[in-house]
Amino acid sequence: MPRSPFGLATFGIVSLLAIALADPPATAASAPPGELLQNPGFEAPLEDHPWMPAGWDTSLTALPTVFFGRDTLLAHGGSHAVTVANTSTRVPTWHNWNQAVMVGPELWGKDAVLSFWTRSAGLQGRAYIMLQAYRDTIGKMAKTWGLPRDPAGQRLRINKADDPILNLGWQRRYFSEPETDWVRREVRVFVPPTTNMLYVRCGLVGTGHVVFDDASLTAEPARPVAAAAPGANLLADPGFEGDGNDWEYSMPPYSGQRIDRDTTVARSGRASILYASGVEGLIQARAGACQVLGREVAGRRLRLSAWVRTDSLRLGAAFLRLYANSPSQGTLQSDPGENLSLTHDWTRLAVELDVPDDAVVTWAWLAYTTPVTGFVRYDDATLEIVGPADGAAGPGAQRPAR
Repeated sequence: MPRSPFGLATFGIVSLLAIALADPPATAASAPPGELLQNPGFEAPLEDHPWMPAGWDTSLTALPTVFFGRDTLLAHGGSHAVTVANTSTRVPTWHNWNQAVMVGPELWGKDAVLSFWTRSAGLQGRAYIMLQAYRDTIGKMAKTWGLPRDPAGQRLRINKADDPILNLGWQRRYFSEPETDWVRREVRVFVPPTTNMLYVRCGLVGTGHVVFDDASLTAEPARPVAAAAPGANLLADPGFEGDGNDWEYSMPPYSGQRIDRDTTVARSGRASILYASGVEGLIQARAGACQVLGREVAGRRLRLSAWVRTDSLRLGAAFLRLYANSPSQGTLQSDPGENLSLTHDWTRLAVELDVPDDAVVTWAWLAYTTPVTGFVRYDDATLEIVGPADGAAGPGAQRPAR
């Protein structure tokens, strides 16, 4: 079975629907001109495997609560689709089907457009489709050599701590409708120079069952960049009044780790975002809610602010961060700013960052360190342009520690 740079195949023991586990050999439908995905309709089986589709892999969790399958009962087109189902949220994990696509200068300066047809059945978490653009030397050579990521890195003599991987494009579209018929969903990412890998993913975090079919990845002329307006709040759903799908919830896979929209306590409106965790984890890690912006903020000075409330927070702290990824300068981050721990009522935090002129991805994080005891709430976040960038990274900005 082929292995993705971030995961292997995993198997569960749940049967939400009858899934075909032993399909006869099939012939993949001819891909249309310009299609970048292998086996986009999941019609071709992997050689010598009873059900795995050729060209695709699944994420690694080793959890018995998740099930991946190649489905013959529910298909949008052709005779096959793929499915993912999960029954537990004790360990937060993004379960997904994925495919790695090598690209070169022929795609630089264009938009990569990814679409899937999706069908939800009893979804109680958040399902998603996702497209990422990376400059990833190890990932490219792993695919070239047909090796897992770690052996490829060893062959290149690149230690994990020195991995030069750089995220240059990112869009994930979450959806959380519990039951749907087939719906087409699309994401679009600009492919900047030096990109050599695109990663395609479709899956869910939380519980439920989702079916995916008829994927497509094509290149199109890049859309013009719309300049972000100074003074406007660039964040979607900054007060967490919506369904949460505008935010990335980033969590290490630690038992008991949670990020939830909470309506019991809010600074304003009806809701805030609540973080909690267990007390066990391999290392202390960053977690939180975040959003990603693109080229529209390049060359601008950004200010991220939010109101935070901590309750009995020990062994860690709540803080804000801005990160900008530049093909020429790598990853830059804002100054550390103020941290909050122990117990505090609503307190405003703020950080600033000068985004480089060639930045292609900028992250705004409402973060904290985990695992910890206690709770963190954020509300009323704002990301705004306060002027042109004064320098490559701004006063106090620094490169993240590896």
